[in-house]
Amino acid sequence: MVKKADLVRISQYVWEIPTSYRADMKVPARLYASEDLLPLIFRDQSLEQLVNTAAMPGVVKRVLVMPDAHQGYGPPIGGVVPTRYPDGVISPGAVGYDINCLAGETPILHDLGFHLPIAAMEQRWQGDELLCQDFDRERPTAAPIRRYLRLRPRNPVYRLTTESGREIVATADHPFWTPDGMRDLGDLRAGDLVALYPFEGVAYEEPGDEVVVSRRDVEAMLERLGKGAAGNAAAQIVAHLEKRGLLPLRANSPQLPYLIKLAGYALGDGSLYFSGQGGQGTVWFYGTAEDLDRIRADIARLGFAPSRIYVREREHRITTPYAAYEFAHTEMSVKVSSSAFAVLLACLGVPVGSKAAQDYELPAWLRTAPLWHKRLFLAALFGAELTTPKAFPRRNYNFYPPVLSMNKRVGYVDSGRAFLQGLAELLAEFGVETKTISQRREQENADGSRSVRLRLVLSSKPESLLNLWGRVGFEYNAKRRALGNAAVGYLRVKQAVVAAREEAAALAQAQHHAGVSPGRIYADLSGPHVNRRFLERSLYGGRGSVRIGSAFPGFDEYRQRATAGLGQSGMVWERVARIEHLPGFAEEVYDFTVAHPAHNFVANGFVVSNCGVRLMASDLLAEEVQEEIGGLISALFRNIPSGVGKGGGARRVSEREMDEVLVKGAAWAVKAGYGRKEDLERLEEKGAMPGADPSAVSPRAKKRGGPQLGTLGAGNHFIEIQEVEVIYDREVAEAFGLFEGQLVVQIHSGSRGLGHQVCSDYVRELQSAVQKYGIRLPDRQLVCAPLDSPEGQRYFGAMVAAANYAWANRQCMAHLARRSFEEVLAGKVRNFDLHTVYDVAHNIAKIEEHVVDGKKMRLCVHRKGATRAFGPGHPAVSPVYRAVGQPVLVPGDMGTASYVLVGTNEALEESFGTSCHGAGRTMSRKAAKKKIHGGTLRRELEERGIRVRAGSLAGLAEEAPDAYKDIDAVIEVVDGAGLARKVARLRPLAVMKG
Repeated sequence: MVKKADLVRISQYVWEIPTSYRADMKVPARLYASEDLLPLIFRDQSLEQLVNTAAMPGVVKRVLVMPDAHQGYGPPIGGVVPTRYPDGVISPGAVGYDINCLAGETPILHDLGFHLPIAAMEQRWQGDELLCQDFDRERPTAAPIRRYLRLRPRNPVYRLTTESGREIVATADHPFWTPDGMRDLGDLRAGDLVALYPFEGVAYEEPGDEVVVSRRDVEAMLERLGKGAAGNAAAQIVAHLEKRGLLPLRANSPQLPYLIKLAGYALGDGSLYFSGQGGQGTVWFYGTAEDLDRIRADIARLGFAPSRIYVREREHRITTPYAAYEFAHTEMSVKVSSSAFAVLLACLGVPVGSKAAQDYELPAWLRTAPLWHKRLFLAALFGAELTTPKAFPRRNYNFYPPVLSMNKRVGYVDSGRAFLQGLAELLAEFGVETKTISQRREQENADGSRSVRLRLVLSSKPESLLNLWGRVGFEYNAKRRALGNAAVGYLRVKQAVVAAREEAAALAQAQHHAGVSPGRIYADLSGPHVNRRFLERSLYGGRGSVRIGSAFPGFDEYRQRATAGLGQSGMVWERVARIEHLPGFAEEVYDFTVAHPAHNFVANGFVVSNCGVRLMASDLLAEEVQEEIGGLISALFRNIPSGVGKGGGARRVSEREMDEVLVKGAAWAVKAGYGRKEDLERLEEKGAMPGADPSAVSPRAKKRGGPQLGTLGAGNHFIEIQEVEVIYDREVAEAFGLFEGQLVVQIHSGSRGLGHQVCSDYVRELQSAVQKYGIRLPDRQLVCAPLDSPEGQRYFGAMVAAANYAWANRQCMAHLARRSFEEVLAGKVRNFDLHTVYDVAHNIAKIEEHVVDGKKMRLCVHRKGATRAFGPGHPAVSPVYRAVGQPVLVPGDMGTASYVLVGTNEALEESFGTSCHGAGRTMSRKAAKKKIHGGTLRRELEERGIRVRAGSLAGLAEEAPDAYKDIDAVIEVVDGAGLARKVARLRPLAVMKG
């Protein structure tokens, strides 16, 4: 047991337990307390727990505990544990009281259209971007990989097979996108719908380091364009490209894939020219606004500045040998005014000037490029020029042959045919068949020349179309990509149905030859796509080839159903055919964390994937509404549910919405109608920390949190109507919007059952991580994982998600508090509105920068029952308060004062910018209920003029003032030690408890 004699006194309010106290301590343990508070702190094991945290891996400088310290699970409540980032540890117990994976051979789709087995990505994942889905915008997007995970499965492993035969092997807890949001594989059943992204792309092949465009190539091109002789233009362009790492441009240059796409599209729906003799190079791209935005993003990625999107209305009149046509359309375009960019595309094979009036051919470098480079070129060209996937209107089961057209002036037709023949040869490498190259004379041009239209016609055979739309696809054309994916999904289901019909026909004939009666055959083999007539013809009609049945939908009907609610995401819904348990699976399994709010990626076609305080102030004096205080607390009690497990404050959220809550926090609540945008500027982290990982939050936690948004809970959570009794710092109080006599509302609540479940899940989950990484701990309750481990990253993502839920919960309650004030005060006072002063979290771990031993260091600062208290000028403080410092809200115990403090710069050096979060218990809840009767306490509070609304007298007794330290004594220490400065003291007028 730590005794007073073990403490070294640093100053009046600062004490320290040196590392000599115990051999395993890595840093000293610091305590903030007065002489009067020390005996109360010695009553429990909080100082032993503090010493234990000083032995945790990666801990730096010192661990510390606030004057409101009391014993907790693992570290003490009021404790602060700073660990190195990213090679320290993160601990659920230091914040407050399962990895889902895929089999190694699972192909993962990259944003550039290639795929790799997930196990093969271990050495090359950094810097890669995976294709993922933005569920809100219903569009595919790209997301960088944040973490790569590999481990032995600790959950059952299953194989899921869809109706088209698509398969995936994953652990039971791996989430899949469904119409009901992300659902774990273990919760899915045959017949359920899952989202597929039918495009497969091609296998990855490591490019060589051969030079595609050299300095000499650029100089020679500039010489041909008249920019090489005079002045210093050529040297400047070369220097410009070299500075951006674009010269020499090698096959393995990271910029090359994006240049290939841009070059392919420019060959179709773009133009490149140099104005005048040796003038400025300009490249134009034409398309829709959405597609041009993707083009602009890729241009910017290369270091060039694209223009805004230009929009103009155009009218055309074209005379052909067959008829004259007039039409108007809206043209959208983007240009890049850069000779360096233009000459680079020219060196890659984009013609300079009119494409119709010159000879050009496929770039020579393309013929020896890796297949995925060829795919990028073709897909971008097809995004510009290939016809849109379309089924015949009458025989809606089959598709029109795709066609790529190009115009050539007479005299340049042969080179056009050669170009299209080259495309046909490239397509053959993907298994795409081409039929013919046709030509016909077209319009007469203004200069008297005649144009000829060349058409490369592709095969409409299903296998060829599957390879075209499923392996090559479209770039820079969202509409064609979505339709192509839907067509691939349709064709694969169609193939599976035809195969099932062929199998049924063969079985029927075999059973018939074996003497099975026709009636029994019809009964055994009939199904959704196999009817009696089909079986009869198989037995007696001399059936030839098997075709699709009449019950099978046409493409348009299929697309409408399969893409319902998916927009132009390219996803389709497909039914699960079967799920098989693989009990003997003993291989390692893998997963990613991606930097995208929706946290998902495409695996073999499948789309897989805290407590605080708020203060609100009115413009009213408390004395103005003295007679209404009882009505106000009753309205709050009526509108904001309280108690263990209670729900119903805000509307219940779906599983899909829950993921949005976990990512967006208070912003979700505002969007859903619970509050105002200006609230967000007055919340710590604006009410949502980055880094939330909804997939790391268990279904059980989400289920518990679903009905509890906008609810108070029980324990020490409360809502109080208060009066600003004393102002200590008028300048800061004015900045906070506080004045003496003001009526305010304080809400103390957190992440409810969801947050508790997250902590419980990871306390259990990380026990194995301690063994896995050989971590030695003095107390098992300090369970932790390395921050940079899969387990640590997953817990961090889940913890952030729980914190965001807590901010959303308090935001919903703030809205309900406003509504309660309106119900009671409307028409009675001049202004009944409540504005948010601030909202702080006090059970959380954050990645922050602090000075340790004179050097700036990134740390993971665990604050357990402790509040961040950054001083004036700190960039993490909301701009609203940055000039004075962060508000620090310190609720007292029920029936006593609360305080508003302000953070200090001294605290950054002293306590990692941390202050206390409350009074701190001196008596357990069980002991309090034995000693104090809830009914007596309620009567005593009301005799003092404090109105009480409580769902449980026992719960009221747990939080009696006698169960806590003296809040004034705690604040004296915090203020005296310089951790935060007093701004205002609040006295309770009414209290609501669960």
